[in-house]
Amino acid sequence: MAETTTKKRKKILGSFPYATVIFSITLSLSVIGVFGLILINAQSIKKIINNQVGEVQIYVHNHINDSMMLDFKNTLYKKNYLAKDSKGVPEITFISKEEAKADYIKQTGQDFTKIIEENPLRASYTLHISENNTDSASMNFIVQDLNAQPAVYEVIYEEALLKKVTKNIQNAGIVLGAFALLLTIVTFFLINNTIKLALYSQRFLIRSMQLVGARPFFIQKPFIYRAMVQGMVSGLLASILLFVLQEYAFTVIEDLRKIYAPELTYYLYGALIITGAIIGLISSYLSVRKYMYLSLDDLY
Repeated sequence: MAETTTKKRKKILGSFPYATVIFSITLSLSVIGVFGLILINAQSIKKIINNQVGEVQIYVHNHINDSMMLDFKNTLYKKNYLAKDSKGVPEITFISKEEAKADYIKQTGQDFTKIIEENPLRASYTLHISENNTDSASMNFIVQDLNAQPAVYEVIYEEALLKKVTKNIQNAGIVLGAFALLLTIVTFFLINNTIKLALYSQRFLIRSMQLVGARPFFIQKPFIYRAMVQGMVSGLLASILLFVLQEYAFTVIEDLRKIYAPELTYYLYGALIITGAIIGLISSYLSVRKYMYLSLDDLY
């Protein structure tokens, strides 16, 4: 009976609060993960906004024939500043004169063909510019390049709106980036303190290992390995939690799937696992090193 009690006490003395540490690190990494999802979705939203605002409307001359129109179309598809869809095809929308007439009649309710027989509207192309070419200098170059084409009558884009949106996106990116850095630092210290408190109960065991002649690396190795495993498990649990929350959000708000970036999200999950392991390594190393070099009086 006495031996059993002694064994239990030794087990408690040498034990490590796995569940508490993993729970705390999981919550901390989940906070980083949630903000990471916000940043990823912000990039998707930025791309959608650029696709909508970063559009160039090209009106072609009425006198050009089908051969010239085809040559002009082929020229447009070779431009490297155009946004491309998932299949790598440039995003170009063509509206014929007949389609433009039908849209005008539908929007205004007025049929001008009753007054004039000839359709005065022009065929047009709508070009979606890639997000890397929506700055003022690139857009000015694009307009000049398109105006140099013989088939082009006029090139139009929302210059003022594009500048305003670009500026607002840049400011939002700076704020989000600064907040992300601050959040990462705060989370690191939270996880570091969690591991430090967990290792506090091991300070006498560490000193006992020193007294029997154990080398520093031999003492640090099991604690570092254990903390890294706990960090990786916490990162995995945080990723699972984020995945469940994201899937639930998709069921509540279906439009969220439009800004879902699966590849970046999977990278985020991997980053959480790696981050947990790295923070566990650094925190456990610093904490064990601290207790190894404390005086006996400071250990109490």
